[in-house]
Amino acid sequence: MLAECDLPASRYEESLTESIQALYDADTQSAIDSQVFGSPSYVIDGELFWGQDRLDFVARKLAA
Repeated sequence: MLAECDLPASRYEESLTESIQALYDADTQSAIDSQVFGSPSYVIDGELFWGQDRLDFVARKLAA
């Protein structure tokens, strides 16, 4: 998959490092704190948008 995306194989090893794992944990906690319950979810200014069919709402919120 990395090769298909033109990324170096070292990216996999990097993803296993303690610092990257800490980022994953922080992002997970942020999602929990924002009450994210599915994917994809977008939180903008504290407002949760859930689902690919809500991208128009996300775009409007970002444009405001």
